[in-house]
Amino acid sequence: MGNTSLTTPMIIALCVVAVIVIVVIAYFISKGLKKKKESQCPIDLDALIQALGGKDNIVKCESTPSTLRATLKVQTGVVLNDIKALGASGVVQGADTVTMIFGKASKVICDALEKKLG
Repeated sequence: MGNTSLTTPMIIALCVVAVIVIVVIAYFISKGLKKKKESQCPIDLDALIQALGGKDNIVKCESTPSTLRATLKVQTGVVLNDIKALGASGVVQGADTVTMIFGKASKVICDALEKKLG
């Protein structure tokens, strides 16, 4: 029989390598999940567009960390209750804007809305 026993420094080195590999794998998995989660719009965009008076009524949209603001051509056709039903915790109608509180999802919704509007 040959001497096949591992020395303490070899065991420590193997453990360090294993931990590094696990950390790298976990990092890439979590990065992929985060990207997928961020790209999914949490509301029905078509319903939001209709609640804002239709595609042709929306001039632009902007977002802050908690709100989504749509600049509109006209306020007629805006249905505030439909916007609230989509999950907005608050809606403020201005002269030519509608500001909606969607929380952290506001940026994702704004990006998806801009993409859909072209």
